[in-house]
Amino acid sequence: MKETKNKKSKGAKAVIISFFVLLFAGAAVALYLPLRPTYSEAEKRELTKFPEFSFASLADGSYFNGISTWYADTFPWREMFINANAKIKSFYGIGDSISGFSDNVSDDIPPVDENTPPSTLPYDEPDTTIPEEEPVDDSLVQKLNTVLIVDDSAYEYYSFVRTTADKYASAISRTADKLNGKARVFDIVVPTSTDITLEDSVRKDINTSDQKKAIDYIYSVISPNAYKVKTFDAIRAHRDEYVYFRTDHHWTALGAYYAYCEYTKAAGIRTAALTDFEEKKFDNFVGAFYNDSDKNPALEKNPDVLYAYAPKGDVSLTYTDRKGNEVKWEVIADVSEWSRGSKYNAFIGGDNSYAHIVNPAITDGSSCVVIKESFGNAMVPFLTENYGEIHVIDYRYWDGSISEFVEANNVDDVIFLNNISATRNNSLVNKLSKIS
Repeated sequence: MKETKNKKSKGAKAVIISFFVLLFAGAAVALYLPLRPTYSEAEKRELTKFPEFSFASLADGSYFNGISTWYADTFPWREMFINANAKIKSFYGIGDSISGFSDNVSDDIPPVDENTPPSTLPYDEPDTTIPEEEPVDDSLVQKLNTVLIVDDSAYEYYSFVRTTADKYASAISRTADKLNGKARVFDIVVPTSTDITLEDSVRKDINTSDQKKAIDYIYSVISPNAYKVKTFDAIRAHRDEYVYFRTDHHWTALGAYYAYCEYTKAAGIRTAALTDFEEKKFDNFVGAFYNDSDKNPALEKNPDVLYAYAPKGDVSLTYTDRKGNEVKWEVIADVSEWSRGSKYNAFIGGDNSYAHIVNPAITDGSSCVVIKESFGNAMVPFLTENYGEIHVIDYRYWDGSISEFVEANNVDDVIFLNNISATRNNSLVNKLSKIS
């Protein structure tokens, strides 16, 4: 009996020793700097940098907190562990319960009144209501955080926020009023896939604001000095086509093309045909919805195909990145060998503070500036058939005054292009207001 106890005791000690050996070995490997990643492909961000030492940060404890954050955020093989966690979750059904985005609180969308004046600051607090919760009786539907999965496609909800929508409208109005008589100002608010390609039988039970009504309201309170380009009906007329990605929140180049057609009609300029461009095809694209849904297996099994339409002429592009470096690039880059999650960067070099595109074949002196977030990237290439010079400003990273830029560069047309979710994002709208 005593011998058995000794054996058990030795076995327990061996397990404990092995555990601590593995623990310290893992800690030692984790501290080996070359193994630590600096960028997360899944999250599309730079990882935490090792904190700089100062006596002030040492005194208030932030220095060691920074080390702790750096250690966790840049742990070797973090992407592998994240992927493994997602796979394990998929086995036991996390996210299978249906709630129809019941946590989504939206403002009521005011009815459109032609006599409603353009909105002005300051803004009153809106009346908010919590819509009635309605269950979605569909076995293919999952609610995963802010992403709705239907079969092999994902969608995001949209909640109308009146104060932010009014602030967005005021930003457009200020620029249009300042440039009245100097340049034309156009506003394009793009719907998302939820109100375009999501089946009506599922859409009717989802707690998400009516995007068409929201866009109509925004346009109704923008200054009459701005042209409002309505794209909702035009894109929805092609809802059975590949106009939005399944695994990503962006529209496809085809969806952007239909919006481009509406823009050219509003601007009174020629509408280029798709055959005026060279079609490029890039397989195996999985985007933001895939990551936001914890790498949902249904999305992974059916990745998107990214089509892009490159100008055929000798069109040049130079962009200024977020660090101020100038880079010569292609309007449509070859991303066939890029990682699965970065292929949307095929369009105009991705999201940079500023880009300048020149088409020497157009000699009439025409120019425009596109003020956008990432949705605008897919539409810009089509404009190369209409303007000799295109300026692209990503207002999230650019500092300056739009009106001053337009006057200094003799710009003819100013094109604001945002997806509707941007008009409810107070941080983005504040940045747009700052430069308008």
